[in-house]
Amino acid sequence: MLVVMTPVIQCLRKVDHASAVADSTAAERVLQALDELESAYRRPSERIVALEAVLHEFDRAGRVNDTPFSRLLRLTVERRQNKWSRYA
Repeated sequence: MLVVMTPVIQCLRKVDHASAVADSTAAERVLQALDELESAYRRPSERIVALEAVLHEFDRAGRVNDTPFSRLLRLTVERRQNKWSRYA
């Protein structure tokens, strides 16, 4: 059986992996994952929703919300959503 991963799930897996990496590349990995996610959608409104889904799923998975990594992810997603909301 072939399971197709949506861009949101792919991004979330990469973000999860970046959160487990204890080196200086974590932030760059997050940015790359979010870039790939955004490129999977044409319309700004779709990108905003996809970004929100990644943030929601990351928070929902029972992670500690007040870590430097979670703050980085939240801030990065919010900045990107604000950017795309100007075009929506």
